[in-house]
Formats: sequence, structure tokens, C-alpha cells
Amino acid sequence: MWVRDYKKYDPKTWKFSDTYKKVFNGNHPTEFSNNRKWLKDVDRLFLCHLINGDHWVALEVDLDKKIIHVYDSIQTVVPSHTDLLEECRPFTKMIPLLLKEMVPERKSSQQFRISRLKNVPHNEEPGDCGVYALKYIECKAIGCGFEGLSDQCILAMRIKLAAEIYDEVLGL
Repeated sequence: MWVRDYKKYDPKTWKFSDTYKKVFNGNHPTEFSNNRKWLKDVDRLFLCHLINGDHWVALEVDLDKKIIHVYDSIQTVVPSHTDLLEECRPFTKMIPLLLKEMVPERKSSQQFRISRLKNVPHNEEPGDCGVYALKYIECKAIGCGFEGLSDQCILAMRIKLAAEIYDEVLGL
């Protein structure tokens, strides 16, 4: 929704939908509602971002420090910092605007910075960047390093992830 809506963004007329406000307040999607508000209860967001229609990266948004860390398994897809910044613009621009609207005392809508982490496991064979992105997020969310994440074990991780997603979907 961020990328789609950023393309329609006009600062003179833009209003965030109720969906954004529900996300901010931890009430969307409904089946995963937890009432955890950004900045009060949540200081980091984890997102998967599709670049160029065929490459997934993981984003770690630090709401307090106003920075987005990019975890990219194939850094040659978007090699320049300028191009990466442009690819992440929907998040660097829209998240601060939502924070300003939802937390009026945060007067600044200054764009977030981005930082691409270089020392992450790299994907030598194309086609597994999505699994890498999800595994980066999983590791960051539970506070462990990326040891063991490599092309040698990614197929097993892909199969395990598919089984976990299948089980989760069956339970909904």
C-alpha cells in the first residue's frame, strides 16, 4: 500500500486512509490486531520491499532514529545509493508524514535516511532473494545474527518456510 499510495501522493490534498491509522495503532490487519501503537509500544518495523518487480529486500525501520536499514542479498540489482534511496522513497517519505499526523507533537516530517548493510549474507544464485529477505527479518526480530544463512542451506529454508506458511494459512 505504501508504494502504490506514494505514486498518488500530492502534499496539497493528501489524507491518510483509516487503514494507515489502524496500522499505526496496531489494529490492522484485523486478524493480527494487537493494539500496539508505533513509538509507544513499537520502535521498529520490518517490511519486505519488492524492487523492479523482481527483487526482494528487507527493510528495518527505526522509528526513533529515523533511519531505514536495507538488507539486500544481491546488492548489484540496485548498486548506487541514490537509486536505492529512490526505490525506498515511499517509506522514507510517507512514514514520517504518518508519524506527524498521528503524533502531532512530532512536528517534523523530515524524510528518514537509509543505510544499506554491506555485511549480510549474499545470494549468489538469483531466485532466492525473497527467502533471504524473510530470513533477515526473522533474525533481526528475534535478535540473532545471520550465521548459517547461505546459498548452501537456502533450499531447505525455502521448503521449511513454505510449510510454515501453509500451516499458518490453514489455521486462519
